[in-house]
Amino acid sequence: MYTDHFGLTESPFSIAPNPQYLFMSNRHREALAHLLYGVQGDGGFILLTGEVGTGKTTLCRCLLDQIPTDVETAFVLNPLVSATELLATVADEFGFPHGDSNSLKSLTDALNAYLLELHRADRKAVLIIDEAQNLSRDVLEQLRLLTNLETSERKLLQIILLGQPELLDTLAEKSLRQFSQRITARYHLEALDPLETRDYIDHRMSVAGGKAGVFSRSALTKIFRLSQGIPRVINLICDRALLGAYAEDKTSVGSSIVSKAATEVLGPQTRTSVRLPLAVAATLVLGVVATYVMVDQNTSVPALETPTMISPDSERPSQAQLQPAAVLGHQNIHAAYHDLFALWGTAFEDRGREPCDQVLDIGLMCMQRQVTWDQLLEINRPGIIQIEDQYLVLSEIVLSEIVLSEIVSSEIQGDKVILFAGSEQFELTREEFENRFDGNISMVWRMPPDYHSPLKVHDRGAAVDWLVMQMAFIEGDTPPLETGFTYNEGLEARVRNFQASVGLSPSGIVDPMTWIHINSVEAVSIPTLSPGDRG
Repeated sequence: MYTDHFGLTESPFSIAPNPQYLFMSNRHREALAHLLYGVQGDGGFILLTGEVGTGKTTLCRCLLDQIPTDVETAFVLNPLVSATELLATVADEFGFPHGDSNSLKSLTDALNAYLLELHRADRKAVLIIDEAQNLSRDVLEQLRLLTNLETSERKLLQIILLGQPELLDTLAEKSLRQFSQRITARYHLEALDPLETRDYIDHRMSVAGGKAGVFSRSALTKIFRLSQGIPRVINLICDRALLGAYAEDKTSVGSSIVSKAATEVLGPQTRTSVRLPLAVAATLVLGVVATYVMVDQNTSVPALETPTMISPDSERPSQAQLQPAAVLGHQNIHAAYHDLFALWGTAFEDRGREPCDQVLDIGLMCMQRQVTWDQLLEINRPGIIQIEDQYLVLSEIVLSEIVLSEIVSSEIQGDKVILFAGSEQFELTREEFENRFDGNISMVWRMPPDYHSPLKVHDRGAAVDWLVMQMAFIEGDTPPLETGFTYNEGLEARVRNFQASVGLSPSGIVDPMTWIHINSVEAVSIPTLSPGDRG
């Protein structure tokens, strides 16, 4: 109804997964790279998880548009079926005959024969399963058995699972540990941040032929607050807001129209609180951190207060919003780890498992290091530190700068360090921090697929293939479509050059520090200590 009014060729905010409208944020680009890697791989599972509406299915549609011509695909949309029904659906999707048999064995035999036929023709098969959190334990076990179909050269079937975060909880169960060991690449797709939300809306309006500036700045801010950066919710609000502006014969959308639109599509109980800055956002993501500290650790830490709401438009918290130099952290490092995980956009309800075991489920790995101030700035990642037997997360370093005061004159702003624990946030000067910091920090970094140890010459496997792809991106080349690379002397020389360019010792060994710098150069969606590097 409103398309002509705004000069649009079509509705820009349909919730249908249209690859034409795919907004490639850094995190979506990285997720697509994982999917493309899965298509090129030699068997096993690729896992892509994310909250409802973050764009998993749209990414998969985009993948299908880019899939190599030598790959046959089957796309299962409804996995809430038995193992036999799933195999029959797979047969229909791949298009090979299976008769009317309801026998699991006959369907498996037919699939094996089809895969062997593809292999002889030098072709590959990829099975993509959407809404994989609905798969039963029996069906998951059957899928694991399908990855046993292989020749002496390689496995015959690659399986990509798209699912909500509940799938991670399922795969963490001890009974499914064999399944988890077959996952060669994992990626957890996070929601958009405020800047990406604005760019996402502009992108969809542009694709539909619209003009920039239809949504006011205040409207964009409110859309982010109400949607929390979830693309599907953004679409619902924006679509109804455009309709509301059309009904009022307005050519722009303001915050009041957005509020009305959100009430209509999300109901009157819509949350209107802003998303907090990165540090205190932990309490919103985790929700149960404070309870965990009180109940699970048997400590005497006092109850945590509700954090102060701070506008996302602020570059950093003001002095009035920060606690004094005295700090109160967690008495157990496990709680601090869950604060740290929140900065990576994830949370785990299972408090019985070791935190660093849980984070492996989404392709992250813990690392402990002894660092100097300069090394903290170089690594540029948040981490857990210990001050006076208490654990806090170092979330931000604000370097010295000249800032304008309210009286027009300028003043020098010294180096500041931002720490938090639960809902409490603290600011220290660099001197205060260095006097109390023992140099030990525990961090999290994004690891490559199927990573087990630092890479060196003669190594092979999924991590080496991923390295080749990432080095191609960094060097401005098109990543190769094939896999099965060996870490040879030529690749080692390229790694040495990269290490030297980012200030690392050019050892040629791809250790965690090298992967951290690869992720930084590639602008993968990662939390950083420098506020200017986020996004």
